[in-house]
Amino acid sequence: MKKILLFAFILTLSTQLIAQRPGGPPPSGGQRSEGAAPQSNAINKEAESALKTYEKTKADVTGKKAQDAASWVKFGNAVLAVFDHPSKNIWVGLSALEARVVLKDQRSTGTESKTIGGEEYEVVRYPDKELYYDASGSLAFWVVTKPLMPQDLLNEALDAFKKAYELDAKGSQKKGITEGITTIQNRYISEAMTANSVGDHSLSSKNFGYALLCGEHPTINKVDTVVVFYTGLTAFYAQEFERARTYLERSLNLDFTQEGSVYSFLAECYKSLDQPEKVESILAQGFTKYPSNQGILVSLINMYRENNEDPEKVMSFIHKAQENEPTNESLYYAEGDIWMKLNNRDKALELFQKSIEINPKYMFGHFVIGTTYYDAAVDTQTLASEEMDDRKYNELLEERDMYLMKAIDPLEMAFALCDDEAIQTEIAFYLKNIYYRMQGMDEEKYGPLFEKYNDIVADRGR
Repeated sequence: MKKILLFAFILTLSTQLIAQRPGGPPPSGGQRSEGAAPQSNAINKEAESALKTYEKTKADVTGKKAQDAASWVKFGNAVLAVFDHPSKNIWVGLSALEARVVLKDQRSTGTESKTIGGEEYEVVRYPDKELYYDASGSLAFWVVTKPLMPQDLLNEALDAFKKAYELDAKGSQKKGITEGITTIQNRYISEAMTANSVGDHSLSSKNFGYALLCGEHPTINKVDTVVVFYTGLTAFYAQEFERARTYLERSLNLDFTQEGSVYSFLAECYKSLDQPEKVESILAQGFTKYPSNQGILVSLINMYRENNEDPEKVMSFIHKAQENEPTNESLYYAEGDIWMKLNNRDKALELFQKSIEINPKYMFGHFVIGTTYYDAAVDTQTLASEEMDDRKYNELLEERDMYLMKAIDPLEMAFALCDDEAIQTEIAFYLKNIYYRMQGMDEEKYGPLFEKYNDIVADRGR
């Protein structure tokens, strides 16, 4: 789940980066060309014009102007015009009302609801495309279902600009060639984003790869590290581990690590490719550079558990990092988290306590101490519910209440220190539950506290 959330975050980052590319932002649509055919019964004047220009410029470059660079540039642009036509005049964020205006000459053929990746979309179908509206009513992305022509238009356009480059000995067409290939690169990125949105990670990776090829052309000659990473990441989700390995290794070589996440993804690739020696090596490298990266820590722990090895191995990495940064509270938090995963609550609490001794305002340290005691109370309650001996039952209830009392102060401190409303609401949820239980012990003392946090949770919709 954390990896999925990470991917959602970096795709958002990608949208921001793409918007800053030369040539302006690409459309966020996708095309399905398999089996498509020209829409002779639904072609408007603009479509007819685009097709005529395509045919004319193609005749030029396959005839008397075959050695003319300018003609190949015109042909490349004509191919792009045909590619772009179905999604012309629509954009991300478009409302349904705006769509009816800009698509006034096109009639919808129906609507349906779809859930993709846990997100609900209203899909409005047209003869040549599907528009996906998110819960806010804004257009999130679209898929072209019937392009004007059935072939791979982006590849055809790229070939045209490459040919123009070969013929442009004097460089007179350099600007047009560069703009054309940059536009194609953006279109491939857009296609990759859309493919990922609909769950086709394999196609997404292929399109990101094509975008990389565009960037490597001499007219651009720039490796986009973000796209290298996405090419590998989407291949990973498609379970194409050899392809994922290739691009994730390249991402590391380019020093694009996503704060260490590339190491954990790459380790999973090596594991799937049955290369255990590389798994340990890459995780060790990653941990040395990013000791607080949760994905790397979890992968290290799982590796040692699966291999039935001494957990001290992973601890040695943390202790080395602590030696390098003795006042880094997050490193003690990280060690405590490992001890929790190794089912040693007392040791974990000792490390969590160390984190807030180093930094008394370390909110996460207070929070995890509180939730650890809370979880201990829940576990004790479960044991009590299964206990048949009355004496032991009552002892367990006393132990439960003791854990709840210990959870209060750190959770209250975390609530006071927290400046993130979502996390603060989660803390309030814990405190509400604790004070609800404590009301039975002292209504006058704990009742108002229960009401306080109950109101916060209710107001914020938790």
